[in-house]
Amino acid sequence: MTVPDLPFLQEERIIFKLYTCEEHLRNLKKIQSEHGDLLSKDARVRSEMEIDALISQMIGAFDSLLYRIVDKFQLSGIAIDKMDVAKVMSGLTAESKGVEVAKELQDATMIGSWYSRIKDLRNQSLHGSIFSVMPPTDVIPYFERTIINLKEFINNMVTKETILK
Repeated sequence: MTVPDLPFLQEERIIFKLYTCEEHLRNLKKIQSEHGDLLSKDARVRSEMEIDALISQMIGAFDSLLYRIVDKFQLSGIAIDKMDVAKVMSGLTAESKGVEVAKELQDATMIGSWYSRIKDLRNQSLHGSIFSVMPPTDVIPYFERTIINLKEFINNMVTKETILK
């Protein structure tokens, strides 16, 4: 990005995080294209780095949405450094603001959901390789689908609650 894009980097963190997700996925595809296999000796470390970064950015995009929800709904009592989904949902329902948003967050974070799976993969990556729980041939298609899910989730939230724009 160039210097004129800097306000975008400051003001639109959700979009920036989604952009970085796509960049990490492109990098992963490039590694696979260059080496034929994400597990090859020359590709393994780069593959793991890109996957870890991609997962972090996906969680970051979701967290950026949480920050926007707290800001736009003016939820008091949620410290930025202590924010999590449960606190945001609780704040929304306690103040009778954005009950539908709270429901959407609850659905997205249920066990077995796309977001829950991303969190599980992040936890797996803290003590082992993603490749121990997912075959290398499934990695790119899985992340392509999950990025689509993340984008659709964010777009649906913003569409349903125009205050989030």
